[in-house]
Amino acid sequence: MSEQQAPPPKVVLVGNPNVGKSVLFNVLTGAYTTVSNYPGTSVEVSRGHCEINGTRYEVLDTPGMYSIMPITEEERVARQILLEETPHAVLHVIDARNIERMLPMTLQLIEAGLPIILVVNILDEAERLGMQFDLRLLQEKLGIPVIGTVMKRKQGLAELQQAIDSYASVPHKPFTYSRDLERDLNRMVGLIKGEYRFSKRATCLLLMKKDRDVEQLIAQGENSEDLAQLQSVVREVIFERRADLHLQISMEQKKICKKMLEDVVTQVDKVAETFAEKLSRWTMNPIAGAPILLLVVYLGLYQFVGHFGAGTLVDLLERRLFEGYINPVVVGFVKQHIKINWLFELIAGE
Repeated sequence: MSEQQAPPPKVVLVGNPNVGKSVLFNVLTGAYTTVSNYPGTSVEVSRGHCEINGTRYEVLDTPGMYSIMPITEEERVARQILLEETPHAVLHVIDARNIERMLPMTLQLIEAGLPIILVVNILDEAERLGMQFDLRLLQEKLGIPVIGTVMKRKQGLAELQQAIDSYASVPHKPFTYSRDLERDLNRMVGLIKGEYRFSKRATCLLLMKKDRDVEQLIAQGENSEDLAQLQSVVREVIFERRADLHLQISMEQKKICKKMLEDVVTQVDKVAETFAEKLSRWTMNPIAGAPILLLVVYLGLYQFVGHFGAGTLVDLLERRLFEGYINPVVVGFVKQHIKINWLFELIAGE
């Protein structure tokens, strides 16, 4: 009896909405993809396959998420995929123009012990805004592969495929928080005995934030004595920090990311704006936007659709082309060859 073939290694795409995840997914997988609801939800997840250097990979495009602490159903599904799947690589796609705002989630994913590749997308538009990036330095600071891309032009695709193919999971790089937060984390980490998909530090941070899914996971994975002790410490930490716990964790992560980006991102003079960018800026300006809207309504709807479309174009097609040339030929042909009255009326009658 032949051995059962092993499933292909998985590549999971994560990131905020509108950062080019779907473009990257389509570039990697091509046209042959499936879209289905995640079990038990109404949230759609896209799946496809790609081949890199002879190895076939399954690619999953998750719903948009802003943090590994879910708030919406879409974020919960994306986080569930990270918890349940065993990916060969997780591609965190970010918008280069908003790298400082999106990097904290990269930090969370790295700290969770996931095999992360950071994809800094939309580089062309960021550079047009005068931003310059030293992605090699960022890679050294984060300890993970960092690839700059412009996916709509497939720029950086070859480097990304090589990073996926040669990726090997390594122990995640630790990031140090403030002394009091580190003290509380160490107390909790030492009480977790089970093995979970996320690292113990990431799991403890989620417990501090009262993540219900992680609480259930811990309740199922720990024995009753260890669980009771851990829950007691978690309650104590939450009570002591009840005023600013979420804010402190968020600010600590942002502070680390800001330090990471020192010498990585520099601002130079902007590249000259294209006409499309100028027009986009004008339309969002309250003073210029209203006249542009009126002009579009007048020229686009009234003149083009109303006057040219409904008047000139309809007259040209209906009266001159069809009534003058096409209708007589068709009616004459049908009348000559079809003698059944109802069929004639159906095909060429009024």
